[in-house]
Amino acid sequence: MNRDLEPGGIGGWLILPAIGLAVSPFWQGFELVRDILPSLDFSVLRTLSDPSSANYSPLWVPTVIFEVATSILMFVFTVWLAYLFFFRKSPLVPRLFIIWLAGHLIIQIIDRLLVNSLPLAAEPNRGGALVDLGRSIINAAIWIPYFIWSIRVKNTFFDAAAA
Repeated sequence: MNRDLEPGGIGGWLILPAIGLAVSPFWQGFELVRDILPSLDFSVLRTLSDPSSANYSPLWVPTVIFEVATSILMFVFTVWLAYLFFFRKSPLVPRLFIIWLAGHLIIQIIDRLLVNSLPLAAEPNRGGALVDLGRSIINAAIWIPYFIWSIRVKNTFFDAAAA
C-alpha cells in the first residue's frame, strides 16, 4: 500500500476538531473571566459560606472551588494540547484529545450534579448548561471514535513523529 496516497495532515474531517481546539482557549478564557472569577469575590464567598445566610449550603464553597480549579486546569490542558496538535504533531495528540473530550464531559456532569444540589443555583441558565452537556456528549460520541480509528489521524500524528 502506498502511504503517499493515504490522507494525512490537518485536513478532511480533522479540520473540524482542529477549529474547535483553536477556538477553545479563547472561549474558555472568556468564560473564566465572565463566570468564574466573579465567584471568587470575598464578599460573595463569605455570604455563601455563612450558615445564617438564606442562600447557604455547605456545597457552595466546594462547588466554587471545583469550578475554578477545573476551569483553570482545562484551560492549561487545552493550550498544551493545541501546541502539541498544531506545532508538534505529537503522537500523544490522539490519546490526549480523547482525554480532553472525556474530561469536558465528566467535569460537566459533576458540575451539573453539584449545581443542582444548591439553592438558587443556575435556574436561569439550566437550559444553557443542558445544551453544553448535550454538545459535549455529541462531541465525545463523534470525535473519540474518529481519533481512535481514523487513517488521517494516524498518518498526521504517528507518521509525522516517525518522519
